[in-house]
Amino acid sequence: MNRVRVAVIGAGHLGKIHTRLLRSQLNDVRLVGVADPSPEAQRAVLNQAEIPVVSDYRKLIPEIDAAVIATPTRFHHAVAMDLLENGIHTLIEKPLTDSVADAEQLVEVADLNKCVVQVGHVERFNPAIATALRKVGTPKFIQASRTSTYTFRSTDVGVVHDLMIHDIDLVNSMFAGIMTESRAVGISVFGHHEDTAQARLEFSCGGVANITASRCSFSPERTIQIFGTDGFASVNLADSTLTAIQIPSWLRQREFDVLKATPEQQAWIREQLFDAVLKKKQIAVPTTNAILSEQQDWIEAIRNGSTPKVSAQQGAEAVAIAESVLDQINTHRWSDTELRMTGPLPTLEPTGVVDEPLFVDELPTISAPLPKAA
Repeated sequence: MNRVRVAVIGAGHLGKIHTRLLRSQLNDVRLVGVADPSPEAQRAVLNQAEIPVVSDYRKLIPEIDAAVIATPTRFHHAVAMDLLENGIHTLIEKPLTDSVADAEQLVEVADLNKCVVQVGHVERFNPAIATALRKVGTPKFIQASRTSTYTFRSTDVGVVHDLMIHDIDLVNSMFAGIMTESRAVGISVFGHHEDTAQARLEFSCGGVANITASRCSFSPERTIQIFGTDGFASVNLADSTLTAIQIPSWLRQREFDVLKATPEQQAWIREQLFDAVLKKKQIAVPTTNAILSEQQDWIEAIRNGSTPKVSAQQGAEAVAIAESVLDQINTHRWSDTELRMTGPLPTLEPTGVVDEPLFVDELPTISAPLPKAA
């Protein structure tokens, strides 16, 4: 069987990971080359391995069957269109695009050219998620939190497209039906995009999700809590640890009224709450490389003509929900004054308080001085 000829477009953080895995972990793949216009990124790839590197990805199109797009989000649409129109299968890092119209066009062009498109919502390949869903029954209420310190990556988009999009996709995949309502608020700390955001999403099936995302937090966190018809699960996505609670049938069906329990029964319930009533279990989940699993699923779909785990259509749905969240953030009104402050920059409203520019004045005292602009 001929190996699938693959290129990686974009040699940033994720591009380097894709390059390493494609080169060393997939026997049925031949990594043809890497494309990135940055000389520094090209040198980094060449230092990693002897792989052909080009500035213009279009030079690789005649030589490949498939490509990973790991460019900044704003380039996803244009690059993917070039590839799909040439019949090239694509794995596009999340989000699929930064607009619904562009996402829908990619879905249409991929279908027209019979191309397999996988979208890089890598949390779908976290085994802790699949295990949790088997424990809770039908999900009804979800709480997710995804925070990080400021990394200076993905600054061309806000935290909704950068981090929250992961949990938007997870929630959308867990609930039946479509999203019917969203409420959201976000605040910008550094640039003009939101750096922290909170959203409440409601779905036609009755499911509700509260999602928090921040890229200027004290510490990193990636957690999700799922309340379902049969139980509850709390997942730490960073290390794939899982805590599950089973709700017994006698409690779900109200065969026994706990509120009418005798004092002795109440004492027993208190003492045995998480041992015999709401049985709490720490479940071991096997450690896997989610990005490698994602690549394997994509290559298998290319070979078999099957639908990958995260299709272009599902990626477009996540973009549509994210756009709804951003609409809420950008139209939220922070003031009842004539200024009518809206959007993620509420701190621009004059307060009458003048602070000393301490941070700017202190920059020269940093032990490792910031480089001077060219």
